[in-house]
Amino acid sequence: ALGQAGASQVEFTSASLALREVPGVSIARAQSMRPAAQAGWPQQTGRVTGGDPAMLCVRPGDWLLISEAGDAGQLLDRASEQADPARTAVHDHSDGLALFRLSGAGAPWLLNKLSGLDFQSGVNSGPHCARTRLGHVAAVVHYHQPEPGSFVFDLVFDRSVAKYLWELLTASVAHADELAAGFGAAS
Repeated sequence: ALGQAGASQVEFTSASLALREVPGVSIARAQSMRPAAQAGWPQQTGRVTGGDPAMLCVRPGDWLLISEAGDAGQLLDRASEQADPARTAVHDHSDGLALFRLSGAGAPWLLNKLSGLDFQSGVNSGPHCARTRLGHVAAVVHYHQPEPGSFVFDLVFDRSVAKYLWELLTASVAHADELAAGFGAAS
């Protein structure tokens, strides 16, 4: 997404955080008129299932499925096999959405600065997701552990605003570094 927007930088590191674009992610959206029929899918808004693909319940009857390992066709096939085809629509959004990954002690401070949600206390809630605005950009924030011992925040958003969001995040990092140094990591 950043390359398409003319940006040359896709990774950024500061004293307290790292930010990078995650390319080649497959993202599908599933919407169901009968959400309870989706056995094994998280049913409560904000809940997620881990692994690859991750399933994020972004609102009742509405999920994002995210895979870094599989292609969009595999993701769609898997979701369609598990869903009630008469009541559920599954669509590929891989080309329309982008994903940035934030990690480090300054990450929740940066997100707090740009959103109305409390990401500091959210780190104690385990893996979860939330829909919010970062500046003027609608985003889904997925807090999870891709590897043992390393929790991250994944930002999923419309790829047409990738350069704007990147610039907003990188311009705000200095204050997040200052807050992380002065007040420490989330606890």
